[in-house]
Amino acid sequence: IGIRLLETRHWETQYSLSLNMFEMSASVSCVHGDISKMTSCLDAIISHAKTFDDTLKASSLLVKLLASSSKFDEARDQCLMILSHLGEVFPSEVSLPHVQNEMSTIQVLLRSITHDQIKLLPRMTDRSKLNAMKFLNMLCMYSVISKPMLLPLLSCRMVRLTLQYGFCDDSIVGLATAGYSVFLFTEDIQLASYIGKVSESLVEESPNKHALRARLCNELVGTLNMITEPLQSVVASFPEVYNSAMMAGDVENAMICRWSFCCSSFWCGTLGLVPLSKHYTQCIQEAAKYQQDTVFYLTTTAYNVLLHLSGETKDCDVDVKSYDELDAIG
Repeated sequence: IGIRLLETRHWETQYSLSLNMFEMSASVSCVHGDISKMTSCLDAIISHAKTFDDTLKASSLLVKLLASSSKFDEARDQCLMILSHLGEVFPSEVSLPHVQNEMSTIQVLLRSITHDQIKLLPRMTDRSKLNAMKFLNMLCMYSVISKPMLLPLLSCRMVRLTLQYGFCDDSIVGLATAGYSVFLFTEDIQLASYIGKVSESLVEESPNKHALRARLCNELVGTLNMITEPLQSVVASFPEVYNSAMMAGDVENAMICRWSFCCSSFWCGTLGLVPLSKHYTQCIQEAAKYQQDTVFYLTTTAYNVLLHLSGETKDCDVDVKSYDELDAIG
């Protein structure tokens, strides 16, 4: 309604108001899964923005849009391009020796980090570095799927920026991702677990703990917690993280939490096949509603397996793809 009340030449006469209104509309459309309206708002912002900084909010939403459509390579390239404009440049190709060298550096850095040290850091105020941390956060999330070898470079950069310029919420993401990288690329499980615990305590003390819980569902709950805690107790925590994600309006990570709960419940046998199929049905329906393609196809594949194992018939009103259809999509 607000956009319709703007003047005819509002981008010229009401620029700041127009920018805010279109950004809000795109954000709400993202939460509701209205991809068409979201795309229209983003196109309008990018074509009328006066400065690079004015495009950053729209660019972050564009990255989310690309990722929700499983276009992870494009989402990654978009983040790398923006980061280069913000002064944070990364190589286009990463080799294993490069990763191993970065891991040896980051392990030394992480061993000296404590919870109190991070809490005593001043707040990060440099606007350019705050924006860089935001896009590094997003790039970490999508690199888990599309290019994991980038993670040590990205997380190490985030930790260094934090120590040099100060603390922000994205600093917790960088630290947790660094611990996750240690788990992925080294055998230092003790260090990975330690950094996970430090990160988790920082999350729980943050005013934005619901958003951070949601963002770090995979790194903390789905990985670092599982190496030290009973699987059943970790699985039981996914619904709480899902609720945190929905409270924070983070549909993307809410769907990852719901999928993780279903997948983990299947492998550890905490639920019977029939009740578990109900959870899969709900996950499929929500993924379709919010147009989260990656979760939709992952859940659909597992749902087909459940139906075969349980002998149940499909009770989902969404068009569930067959194996052949999923193979063609893949």
